[in-house]
Formats: sequence, structure tokens, C-alpha cells
Amino acid sequence: MTVPNPDADPLPEHSSLTTEAARNLATTRKSAPQMRGITSRWLLRMLPWTEVEAGTYRLNRRLTYLLGDGRLTFTNTGAQVRVIPQELRE
Repeated sequence: MTVPNPDADPLPEHSSLTTEAARNLATTRKSAPQMRGITSRWLLRMLPWTEVEAGTYRLNRRLTYLLGDGRLTFTNTGAQVRVIPQELRE
């Protein structure tokens, strides 16, 4: 009679991807094209448009805008304290 070793791992450790997982990472997803007729104008202005003849175009970029000093400014008039509205945009 054989007693199984509880410390032994029945499955070997994999140090690489399976063929299916590697193919999934290597291929790109094809999304439906967005038509300019149904997309908002403000969104079209914000999206980066690049003309490409064929193939795949990926854009991996992140813009960061720093506004002001990151602190709110208040005005005191007697017992009233008010926030300056323009400061709320920071």
C-alpha cells in the first residue's frame, strides 16, 4: 500500500504561458469603429486621432495637468467664510 505524501505538489510549477494565453496577449482586440455622426463633438476633440493605412495602432499615454497650488482659498467677511469658486477646479 502506498501512502501519498501530503507535502508533495501534484501539479508542476509552470514558468511560462500556455500557447492559448500567449496568443491572447499577442493578438489585439478588434473593436467596432465609432462613427463621427454619433459621437459627441467634445469627445472627438479630446480623442487623439492618427491616420494609419493598415495594421494596429495603440496609444499608451497619460496626460497630467497641474493647476494652481492644490490649496483652496477662502475669503473672510466678518463671521462669513466663503470659498473662491475658481479654486474648486484645482
